[in-house]
Amino acid sequence: MTTMESPKPSQGKLGELLQTNKLAILLEIAVVFVPMYILLIVSDRLGGNDFIPLGGDLILAGAPLVYLGMILSLAAVWIVSKMRGSSWSDFGLARPKSWGRTILVSLGVTVGFMVTATVVMVLIKLAFPNMAVDLSRFDFLHGQLPNLIINVVALWFTAGFVEEFLWRGYLMNRLVDLQGKKTKLAWVIALVGSAIIFGLGHSYQGLGGVIKITAMGLLLGTAFLTVRRDLWPLIIAHAIIDTFSMVQHFLGN
Repeated sequence: MTTMESPKPSQGKLGELLQTNKLAILLEIAVVFVPMYILLIVSDRLGGNDFIPLGGDLILAGAPLVYLGMILSLAAVWIVSKMRGSSWSDFGLARPKSWGRTILVSLGVTVGFMVTATVVMVLIKLAFPNMAVDLSRFDFLHGQLPNLIINVVALWFTAGFVEEFLWRGYLMNRLVDLQGKKTKLAWVIALVGSAIIFGLGHSYQGLGGVIKITAMGLLLGTAFLTVRRDLWPLIIAHAIIDTFSMVQHFLGN
Protein backbone atom coordinates (compact mmCIF):
# COMPACT_ATOMS: atom_id res chain seq x y z
CA MET A 1 0.00 0.00 0.00
CA THR A 2 1.97 2.99 -1.26
CA THR A 3 1.12 6.50 -0.21
CA MET A 4 3.86 8.62 -1.74
CA GLU A 5 3.23 7.53 -5.31
CA SER A 6 1.31 9.72 -7.72
CA PRO A 7 -2.41 9.23 -7.12
CA LYS A 8 -4.34 7.15 -9.60
CA PRO A 9 -6.40 9.14 -12.11
CA SER A 10 -9.63 7.45 -10.99
CA GLN A 11 -9.28 8.67 -7.42
CA GLY A 12 -11.12 11.67 -6.06
CA LYS A 13 -9.66 14.39 -3.87
CA LEU A 14 -10.30 12.41 -0.68
CA GLY A 15 -8.67 9.31 -2.15
CA GLU A 16 -5.64 11.41 -3.07
CA LEU A 17 -5.41 12.79 0.46
CA LEU A 18 -5.63 9.30 1.94
CA GLN A 19 -2.71 8.33 -0.26
CA THR A 20 -0.41 11.26 0.29
CA ASN A 21 -1.41 13.30 3.35
CA LYS A 22 -0.06 12.10 6.70
CA LEU A 23 -2.84 13.68 8.76
CA ALA A 24 -5.43 12.04 6.51
CA ILE A 25 -3.69 8.67 6.92
CA LEU A 26 -3.65 9.10 10.71
CA LEU A 27 -7.35 10.01 10.74
CA GLU A 28 -8.09 6.99 8.55
CA ILE A 29 -6.35 4.67 11.02
CA ALA A 30 -8.37 6.26 13.83
CA VAL A 31 -11.63 5.77 11.92
CA VAL A 32 -10.78 2.09 11.45
CA PHE A 33 -9.71 1.26 15.01
CA VAL A 34 -11.14 3.79 17.49
CA PRO A 35 -14.81 2.64 17.21
CA MET A 36 -13.77 -0.98 17.74
CA TYR A 37 -11.66 -0.12 20.79
CA ILE A 38 -14.43 2.02 22.26
CA LEU A 39 -16.81 -0.92 21.91
CA LEU A 40 -14.20 -3.20 23.51
CA ILE A 41 -13.97 -0.84 26.51
CA VAL A 42 -17.75 -0.50 26.78
CA SER A 43 -18.17 -4.27 26.59
CA ASP A 44 -15.54 -4.79 29.29
CA ARG A 45 -17.15 -2.17 31.55
CA LEU A 46 -20.58 -3.77 31.16
CA GLY A 47 -19.22 -7.08 32.43
CA GLY A 48 -20.94 -10.43 32.12
CA ASN A 49 -21.42 -9.86 28.40
CA ASP A 50 -18.55 -11.95 27.05
CA PHE A 51 -20.58 -14.72 25.46
CA ILE A 52 -23.31 -15.20 22.90
CA PRO A 53 -25.74 -18.02 23.80
CA LEU A 54 -26.64 -20.13 20.78
CA GLY A 55 -29.25 -22.32 22.42
CA GLY A 56 -28.92 -25.26 24.73
CA ASP A 57 -25.39 -25.52 26.10
CA LEU A 58 -23.81 -23.93 23.03
CA ILE A 59 -21.87 -20.74 23.71
CA LEU A 60 -19.88 -18.53 21.35
CA ALA A 61 -16.99 -16.73 23.03
CA GLY A 62 -16.90 -12.99 22.50
CA ALA A 63 -19.25 -10.18 23.34
CA PRO A 64 -21.76 -8.95 20.75
CA LEU A 65 -20.23 -5.46 20.91
CA VAL A 66 -16.81 -6.92 20.10
CA TYR A 67 -18.13 -8.61 16.98
CA LEU A 68 -19.89 -5.38 16.02
CA GLY A 69 -16.56 -3.57 16.39
CA MET A 70 -14.84 -6.03 14.06
CA ILE A 71 -17.57 -5.59 11.46
CA LEU A 72 -17.32 -1.78 11.66
CA SER A 73 -13.52 -1.92 11.28
CA LEU A 74 -13.71 -4.23 8.28
CA ALA A 75 -16.35 -2.00 6.70
CA ALA A 76 -14.19 1.09 7.31
CA VAL A 77 -11.14 -0.57 5.74
CA TRP A 78 -13.20 -1.59 2.71
CA ILE A 79 -14.57 1.95 2.21
CA VAL A 80 -11.27 3.83 2.57
CA SER A 81 -9.43 1.25 0.47
CA LYS A 82 -11.95 1.70 -2.33
CA MET A 83 -11.32 5.45 -2.12
CA ARG A 84 -7.58 4.88 -2.52
CA GLY A 85 -8.03 2.28 -5.25
CA SER A 86 -6.28 -0.38 -3.16
CA SER A 87 -6.49 -4.09 -3.98
CA TRP A 88 -6.32 -7.27 -1.90
CA SER A 89 -2.65 -7.65 -2.78
CA ASP A 90 -1.92 -4.36 -1.01
CA PHE A 91 -2.78 -6.12 2.26
CA GLY A 92 -0.76 -9.25 1.48
CA LEU A 93 -3.78 -11.16 0.20
CA ALA A 94 -2.73 -11.79 -3.37
CA ARG A 95 -3.84 -15.17 -4.67
CA PRO A 96 -1.07 -17.69 -3.83
CA LYS A 97 0.75 -19.24 -6.78
CA SER A 98 0.73 -22.50 -4.85
CA TRP A 99 -1.57 -23.26 -1.92
CA GLY A 100 0.60 -26.28 -1.11
CA ARG A 101 3.65 -24.07 -0.65
CA THR A 102 1.58 -21.54 1.33
CA ILE A 103 0.43 -24.27 3.72
CA LEU A 104 4.00 -25.51 4.18
CA VAL A 105 5.16 -21.96 4.94
CA SER A 106 2.24 -21.63 7.37
CA LEU A 107 3.35 -24.76 9.22
CA GLY A 108 6.89 -23.38 9.38
CA VAL A 109 5.57 -20.08 10.78
CA THR A 110 3.48 -22.01 13.33
CA VAL A 111 6.42 -24.07 14.57
CA GLY A 112 8.76 -21.07 14.64
CA PHE A 113 6.18 -18.99 16.50
CA MET A 114 5.45 -21.64 19.12
CA VAL A 115 9.14 -22.28 19.83
CA THR A 116 9.98 -18.57 20.03
CA ALA A 117 6.83 -17.77 22.02
CA THR A 118 7.78 -20.39 24.62
CA VAL A 119 11.14 -18.69 25.15
CA VAL A 120 9.55 -15.22 25.20
CA MET A 121 6.96 -16.28 27.80
CA VAL A 122 9.69 -17.63 30.06
CA LEU A 123 11.50 -14.29 29.82
CA ILE A 124 8.28 -12.35 30.50
CA LYS A 125 7.58 -14.45 33.60
CA LEU A 126 11.11 -13.81 34.84
CA ALA A 127 10.70 -10.06 34.29
CA PHE A 128 7.16 -9.97 35.75
CA PRO A 129 7.01 -12.80 38.32
CA ASN A 130 3.65 -11.65 39.70
CA MET A 131 2.04 -11.23 36.29
CA ALA A 132 -1.33 -12.94 35.98
CA VAL A 133 -3.22 -13.66 32.77
CA ASP A 134 -6.97 -14.03 33.25
CA LEU A 135 -8.21 -16.79 30.94
CA SER A 136 -11.17 -17.83 33.07
CA ARG A 137 -13.56 -16.69 30.35
CA PHE A 138 -12.60 -19.84 28.43
CA ASP A 139 -13.60 -22.25 31.20
CA PHE A 140 -16.82 -23.02 29.35
CA LEU A 141 -14.76 -25.04 26.85
CA HIS A 142 -13.63 -27.58 29.46
CA GLY A 143 -14.93 -30.98 28.37
CA GLN A 144 -17.52 -29.44 26.04
CA LEU A 145 -16.83 -30.78 22.54
CA PRO A 146 -19.71 -28.93 20.78
CA ASN A 147 -18.49 -25.62 22.23
CA LEU A 148 -14.94 -26.44 21.18
CA ILE A 149 -15.97 -27.16 17.59
CA ILE A 150 -18.12 -24.07 17.08
CA ASN A 151 -15.57 -21.74 18.67
CA VAL A 152 -12.68 -23.18 16.66
CA VAL A 153 -14.68 -22.56 13.48
CA ALA A 154 -15.37 -18.98 14.60
CA LEU A 155 -11.78 -18.24 15.56
CA TRP A 156 -10.48 -19.22 12.12
CA PHE A 157 -12.35 -16.18 10.88
CA THR A 158 -12.06 -13.79 13.85
CA ALA A 159 -8.56 -14.49 15.21
CA GLY A 160 -7.16 -15.99 12.03
CA PHE A 161 -8.43 -13.75 9.27
CA VAL A 162 -9.74 -10.57 10.94
CA GLU A 163 -6.90 -10.03 13.41
CA GLU A 164 -4.17 -10.70 10.86
CA PHE A 165 -5.92 -8.64 8.19
CA LEU A 166 -6.46 -5.63 10.46
CA TRP A 167 -3.31 -5.55 12.59
CA ARG A 168 -0.72 -6.96 10.21
CA GLY A 169 -2.05 -6.62 6.66
CA TYR A 170 -3.73 -3.23 7.11
CA LEU A 171 -2.21 -1.47 10.13
CA MET A 172 1.46 -2.26 9.52
CA ASN A 173 1.22 -1.07 5.92
CA ARG A 174 -0.59 2.13 6.86
CA LEU A 175 1.86 2.90 9.69
CA VAL A 176 4.63 2.67 7.12
CA ASP A 177 2.64 4.90 4.77
CA LEU A 178 2.27 7.38 7.63
CA GLN A 179 6.07 7.68 7.80
CA GLY A 180 6.32 8.46 4.08
CA LYS A 181 9.05 6.02 3.05
CA LYS A 182 9.19 2.22 3.05
CA THR A 183 12.55 1.97 4.82
CA LYS A 184 13.64 -0.85 7.13
CA LEU A 185 13.33 1.52 10.09
CA ALA A 186 9.80 2.44 9.01
CA TRP A 187 8.82 -1.24 9.03
CA VAL A 188 10.37 -1.74 12.47
CA ILE A 189 8.40 1.22 13.85
CA ALA A 190 5.24 -0.14 12.21
CA LEU A 191 5.95 -3.56 13.72
CA VAL A 192 6.28 -2.18 17.25
CA GLY A 193 3.33 0.20 16.89
CA SER A 194 0.96 -2.45 15.55
CA ALA A 195 2.02 -4.92 18.29
CA ILE A 196 1.24 -2.40 21.04
CA ILE A 197 -2.15 -1.55 19.54
CA PHE A 198 -2.82 -5.29 19.12
CA GLY A 199 -1.96 -5.95 22.77
CA LEU A 200 -4.25 -3.17 24.00
CA GLY A 201 -7.11 -4.86 22.19
CA HIS A 202 -6.80 -7.79 24.63
CA SER A 203 -7.16 -5.73 27.81
CA TYR A 204 -9.89 -8.10 29.00
CA GLN A 205 -7.05 -10.49 29.90
CA GLY A 206 -5.57 -7.99 32.36
CA LEU A 207 -2.17 -6.28 32.28
CA GLY A 208 -0.42 -9.62 32.01
CA GLY A 209 -2.55 -10.46 28.98
CA VAL A 210 -1.74 -7.14 27.31
CA ILE A 211 2.00 -7.72 27.80
CA LYS A 212 1.73 -11.29 26.53
CA ILE A 213 -0.35 -10.40 23.46
CA THR A 214 1.90 -7.44 22.64
CA ALA A 215 4.85 -9.85 22.61
CA MET A 216 2.88 -12.25 20.44
CA GLY A 217 2.06 -9.34 18.11
CA LEU A 218 5.77 -8.62 17.76
CA LEU A 219 6.40 -12.25 16.81
CA LEU A 220 3.52 -12.35 14.33
CA GLY A 221 4.57 -9.04 12.80
CA THR A 222 8.14 -10.29 12.47
CA ALA A 223 6.84 -13.42 10.75
CA PHE A 224 4.79 -11.21 8.41
CA LEU A 225 7.93 -9.35 7.36
CA THR A 226 9.93 -12.59 7.13
CA VAL A 227 7.51 -14.11 4.60
CA ARG A 228 7.71 -10.88 2.56
CA ARG A 229 4.37 -9.54 3.76
CA ASP A 230 2.36 -12.48 2.45
CA LEU A 231 -0.61 -12.54 4.83
CA TRP A 232 -1.94 -16.04 4.07
CA PRO A 233 0.70 -17.94 6.08
CA LEU A 234 0.02 -15.63 9.05
CA ILE A 235 -3.74 -16.19 8.85
CA ILE A 236 -3.35 -19.97 8.78
CA ALA A 237 -0.62 -20.05 11.45
CA HIS A 238 -2.57 -17.76 13.81
CA ALA A 239 -5.67 -19.92 13.46
CA ILE A 240 -3.69 -23.12 14.12
CA ILE A 241 -2.01 -21.61 17.20
CA ASP A 242 -5.34 -20.45 18.68
CA THR A 243 -6.87 -23.84 17.89
CA PHE A 244 -4.16 -25.51 19.99
CA SER A 245 -4.94 -23.05 22.79
CA MET A 246 -8.65 -23.85 22.70
CA VAL A 247 -7.94 -27.57 22.69
CA GLN A 248 -5.87 -27.05 25.83
CA HIS A 249 -8.83 -25.31 27.49
CA PHE A 250 -11.07 -28.18 26.36
CA LEU A 251 -8.68 -30.67 28.00
CA GLY A 252 -8.57 -28.57 31.14
CA ASN A 253 -4.89 -27.60 30.82
